[in-house]
Amino acid sequence: MRILLVDDVQMERMQLAIRLKQLGHTVEMASSGQQAMDIYGSFDPELVLLDVSMPGVDGFEVCRQIREQFADWIPIIFLSGHDQPEMIASAIEAGGDDYLVKPVDKIVLNSKLVAMQRIALMRRELKAKTAELAKLNNILQQQATEDSLTNLKNRRYTDNKLQELIALHGRHQFWLSLILIDVDNFKLFNDTYGHIAGDKCLVALSGLLLKLFVRSGEFVARYGGEEFVIVLPHSNLEQAQQQARRIQLAVAELDYSQNVNFTLPPVTLSQGVLSLVPSGSETVDQLYQDVDRAMYKAKKAGKNCFVVHSDEIRN
Repeated sequence: MRILLVDDVQMERMQLAIRLKQLGHTVEMASSGQQAMDIYGSFDPELVLLDVSMPGVDGFEVCRQIREQFADWIPIIFLSGHDQPEMIASAIEAGGDDYLVKPVDKIVLNSKLVAMQRIALMRRELKAKTAELAKLNNILQQQATEDSLTNLKNRRYTDNKLQELIALHGRHQFWLSLILIDVDNFKLFNDTYGHIAGDKCLVALSGLLLKLFVRSGEFVARYGGEEFVIVLPHSNLEQAQQQARRIQLAVAELDYSQNVNFTLPPVTLSQGVLSLVPSGSETVDQLYQDVDRAMYKAKKAGKNCFVVHSDEIRN
């Protein structure tokens, strides 16, 4: 175990430390209560052997501070030359787990250490399982909110987040914008080059969109199939149109088809843009319907352009 030994009497401290090291434990020594508190966090002990009577901060106060400042419980055994019942009661009340009277009998000390080591082993196993569980929970959380192909946020996350944003922006009368994107002629792309190539194209576009939208609050999600949605909090119509133009230029520069030696025309996008100051009563489906209509107008207008909801075509 990692044992923190706190005793202001040097001879007693050294003798006990030697005995503990001979038993295979790692020992860190402190000659005062304050020193014990200073090194506690970095040493991360699995057992504290704590003298009661020390100048300045006594053992009872050190024990109380440990229990208050560190959430992770570890056993604390008091060491004292006093065997009065009142002292033992005070030690337990301060947060101690056991009380040994000096000079400590070797057999008694060894027995206590064996018991404490069992606890230390159980704590290690518990911490390992807790860490593993936390890791699994993070994986499940990612699976619940991320698209497995593109690693973008998925439809479930977007719906929930968008409903929150509608309420928030409606309450404070902030602008909120959406951009719905569809990859032009994607069925032809899949039919010509296969679905694996189509997936790679979607991954490339996802990576591009992630690089374009990095401001706090905004995010890119996979809406479904070859469609993406970009949520832009605190963005008005002019700002949303600027972002749509950025997307169009960035995809043109990417020139995905040429970069991978495809013979089809370059990959382009049709975009629908919706900007509003919500009342707070709108539904997510209503916003999707409006921005979806705008996107389909862009399709009908010849593709590779964006259309603002209830507006003319913007090239």
